Amino acid sequence: MTTAGTAKSKAKSEYPTYVVLGSGGHTAEMCRLTQALLQQEDVKQAGKYQPIRFILASSDTTSERQLREALPVPVAARSDFVRVPRSRSVGQSWLSSIFTTLWALLWSCYLVWQDRPQLILCNGPGTCVPFCYAAYLWRLLGRLPAGSRIVFVESFCRVESLSLSGRLLLPLADLFVVHWPALATRYSHKRNLRYFGRIL
Repeated sequence: MTTAGTAKSKAKSEYPTYVVLGSGGHTAEMCRLTQALLQQEDVKQAGKYQPIRFILASSDTTSERQLREALPVPVAARSDFVRVPRSRSVGQSWLSSIFTTLWALLWSCYLVWQDRPQLILCNGPGTCVPFCYAAYLWRLLGRLPAGSRIVFVESFCRVESLSLSGRLLLPLADLFVVHWPALATRYSHKRNLRYFGRIL
């Protein structure tokens, strides 16, 4: 039994990248971000940031199809799509969302503990918040690999103010990217916030 466990741990020599999907515009932006990531020379040659696990809400009916159509066939074939509980649905009461958020956080803690992702890449959907907090917690406790990173790319539509997800994750993201100079100026005191111009 010990031998089998050792063989399994050796076979899993690469830690996955988590790409957290929203729906609609969030997923369209994440398609472009994922394509840009995979087109970098060092990524293509060394298989860096792979395998990829796409995280999406259990009620999301369109994002998987959208990603599979956008990604190269070999990458899409190797990628997993993991459905998880949604923290809060549109129109859900704030009281009931406390319980659904706690349930989503438990799921996130379990998956992050199990997979030990090297990178969590997200761009604003509420689904990403529990995963980022879970990764931050397990990294503090030494569970995640050295050099693991949380990267949050604010939605392109956020011109002068951050989204709720952005406000929650700004304190703990390793890299927080905004698309507009007004936001870069407003949060210029935040060392993890960067403005690279238009990247989408």
